[in-house]
Amino acid sequence: MVVLVAMLEEKDRRALAEIEQRLVTGDPAFARRMRARRAPRDRPFPIVPLLLVTVFLALPFVGLFLGPTAALIVADLAAVTVVVVLVLRHRRGDS
Repeated sequence: MVVLVAMLEEKDRRALAEIEQRLVTGDPAFARRMRARRAPRDRPFPIVPLLLVTVFLALPFVGLFLGPTAALIVADLAAVTVVVVLVLRHRRGDS
């Protein structure tokens, strides 16, 4: 954002500053969230993509060796796990 602001003309910088000021006065909570920068280490562990890739790779073998019912159960358990993880992250405020 800083690089883009440096490239703007003075008139555009003033307009952007005015928009930011209106935002801060109109919705201070949103402005605070936008100013807060999350460090890369603060990002949640990518459990959902890893779970989905694991299930994607394991599902053919489960279906082949244990049958289609077992494959369906594994897929259902994975779906429920993904939903639970996403709900818990949403409640904590993670993205």
